[in-house]
Amino acid sequence: MTLLDRCEAIKRTILRATAESMMYESWDDEFRLKNIREVPEIVSKWEEKHGSFKIDPNEMTEEDLIKLDFGQWSEESNIRLIPIWLYPYLSDEIETISISGSKHTTKAEIDTDHRFGCLAFGVIPKEV
Repeated sequence: MTLLDRCEAIKRTILRATAESMMYESWDDEFRLKNIREVPEIVSKWEEKHGSFKIDPNEMTEEDLIKLDFGQWSEESNIRLIPIWLYPYLSDEIETISISGSKHTTKAEIDTDHRFGCLAFGVIPKEV
C-alpha cells in the first residue's frame, strides 16, 4: 500500500463508522460510540498485514494532500494544514509548521485545536 492508500483507507474507515453511527437509529448511543472508537483497532490489524500506518504527510505531493482534504493556509503560503481526522495516525517524529510560522519536529508539539476540520499545523508538499 502506498502512503496515499493508507491515508485513504483510514479516512474511509472513519467515514464509514461515523455514517453508520448516524444512520442506524436502532443502535443505542453506547454502541454508536463503540463503533467509532473501534477504528484505531481496525487500523492496528491492518498494520499486521501491511506494515506501519504511522503517517508522515511531508512525503506526499500537493495533489495527494488535496485529495485528503489538507487545507490551504493562505494564497501566499504553500503550507497545507493537517486534517484533524489524521492526527491519531501521524508519525511521532514529524516536521510541521504552525500557522504562526514556528517549526516543530514531533507530534507531541502539535496542538489539536482545529478550525474547519484542520489543525493549525501543516506541511509543505513534496515536490514532484
